[in-house]
Amino acid sequence: MSGGAANRGRANIVKVGMDVLIIAAVAGYIIFRIGREVMGSFRHPDDEELLDYWNEVTKQEDRSAYRQISEHLATCNECRDRLDELRKRPGGPGAHSPMITRRY
Repeated sequence: MSGGAANRGRANIVKVGMDVLIIAAVAGYIIFRIGREVMGSFRHPDDEELLDYWNEVTKQEDRSAYRQISEHLATCNECRDRLDELRKRPGGPGAHSPMITRRY
């Protein structure tokens, strides 16, 4: 094998190695983002986050967080009940209208 052919062979191996590295990095990033979204929907939002959600502050400021809280409320009775209690507090959102229906 001549020196030129050997160098081309090594260059092809390096190119294939870089392609695999780039694909692995992109796949890792995608898996990280999906995992973060999924784990975020399992976290219980605190009272302030629930009030911001109810007042649609979250919807305007962070659509991803709004979606995560919506998904969480769809499966968590505890957080739905907490939000109902927050709404019923004197001066809380929805206190003036206790017959308001759930939006979640």
